[in-house]
Amino acid sequence: MMLRTIGMLGTLFASASLALAGADEGKALYAQKCAVCHSIGGEGGMMKAKGGPLDGVGAKRDAAWLKAYIPDPKSKMPDAKMPKMSLTAQQIDDLVAYMQTLK
Repeated sequence: MMLRTIGMLGTLFASASLALAGADEGKALYAQKCAVCHSIGGEGGMMKAKGGPLDGVGAKRDAAWLKAYIPDPKSKMPDAKMPKMSLTAQQIDDLVAYMQTLK
């Protein structure tokens, strides 16, 4: 029983670290491509009022939703002002990992 519990905890921790893998890269990508139109903690670019704050987005949206929204916002919100983003699958995964840390 003890070994099974330890094994389950190891799986849980491995899953959590995989979910956060890429969060640092996503944060850097956010600063490069997203911060001009968005803000976090009040910090953002010249057009931060247009894109709005992303505080708490990780608690409001799950990873699957963000993964679909980031490259094609109108697929999830027909009235979205955000343009389609030309990003690689890895960049999207990294941004989603970072957004999931914003809770």
